[in-house]
Amino acid sequence: MKDNIRILSMVSLFHLFNDGVISLVPLLFPIFRTLFNLSYSQIGFITGTGLAISLISQFLIGSSSDKKNFRTLLTIGIILLVLSLLLFPTIKGFLSLFVLFIFLRVSASFFHPLGIGLISRRFKKDRLDWAMGTQSAFGDLGVFIAIASTLFIAETFGWRYPFYIWVVLGIISILISILLTAKIPKLHLKRKASTDPKPFSEKIKEYREIISNLRYFAPMLIISGATWGATITYLPLYLDEKTALSLSLIGLIVSIWIGTGTIASFFYGHMHAKIGRKKIITLCYLTIAIMNLILIVNPLIWIIPLIVSLLGVATFLTFPILFSYISENTHESNEAKTFGFIFTLQLGGGTILLYISGFLSDVFGIWIPFLFLSIASLIATFSIFLKNNSIKNNSAIQ
Repeated sequence: MKDNIRILSMVSLFHLFNDGVISLVPLLFPIFRTLFNLSYSQIGFITGTGLAISLISQFLIGSSSDKKNFRTLLTIGIILLVLSLLLFPTIKGFLSLFVLFIFLRVSASFFHPLGIGLISRRFKKDRLDWAMGTQSAFGDLGVFIAIASTLFIAETFGWRYPFYIWVVLGIISILISILLTAKIPKLHLKRKASTDPKPFSEKIKEYREIISNLRYFAPMLIISGATWGATITYLPLYLDEKTALSLSLIGLIVSIWIGTGTIASFFYGHMHAKIGRKKIITLCYLTIAIMNLILIVNPLIWIIPLIVSLLGVATFLTFPILFSYISENTHESNEAKTFGFIFTLQLGGGTILLYISGFLSDVFGIWIPFLFLSIASLIATFSIFLKNNSIKNNSAIQ
């Protein structure tokens, strides 16, 4: 097996576990809300603060990791996630849930700047869209597994058991990844360090260049991040309040969202070759806007799976598309730094939306987050047409 394929396999496996664990706690909020008498404001505060901490953590990890061994740092992040899962069954109420959720978000902050940065570096000149689509699909698969199983296991055996199961999955993923990459030279897992450290002024210049290159993609990164965060947090709560469905059926419906997104991500490389990025991403944001509008008018139950399916395809295709664009605009010496920065932007949008949505949902209703997503996605759709000429050469949306 070629080194690049081994690296892609390791990153994909870690992505599956990382994103599955991130999804685990929001899925249990309907149970925690009843068990610990939580308000929507408290849920919004927990998830929003967690994203804010991730925002800072990913930026710091990404900005300081380009010369370090990515495999070691990725493994540390997974180990910390396993530890957080072991502690979650001990929660007693709002405060302990809040503290452990923060710990989980810090632990999960290692993967995205390092894992996706490593894929960007290794595949920049060879099958970039395929590699980005593959690793992204495995992350989606992890979320699908979590969504499809968590509420059923919690209802059947108790809410603590999903955490125990994911601990086992985490340990297995670490062992497999060690075996996959044991013989890969360290230079393939980190950038060769320069002999002369860069002065502070040079580092500031680097970040200015990163911001300049990403100025077009920033709004779309924020909107995609907000869409993921708000959907995984508020869709189960919305269905629990607005329908008579059991938690198991709600888990099944939400799993359709990620399931269709996972399948679409696996085929993104083929879709890109036939259709092109611009058409795909335009259709994605337009679909997100329309589906969220339909959702908030309280449609018939049998329509909800179709809405959720289209929403899943549209949401999850935006990630490999944006990552591929950004990779083409990023020098290999700044992979982790750049991806740390873009995930800061992505989480920033989700943080703001979750804070606002939690408080406004208590006042107006749980439909508020979906209205925000619809408006934001319409803005993204129009921006693709209005600012297409502002992107240079190969990164132009086409």
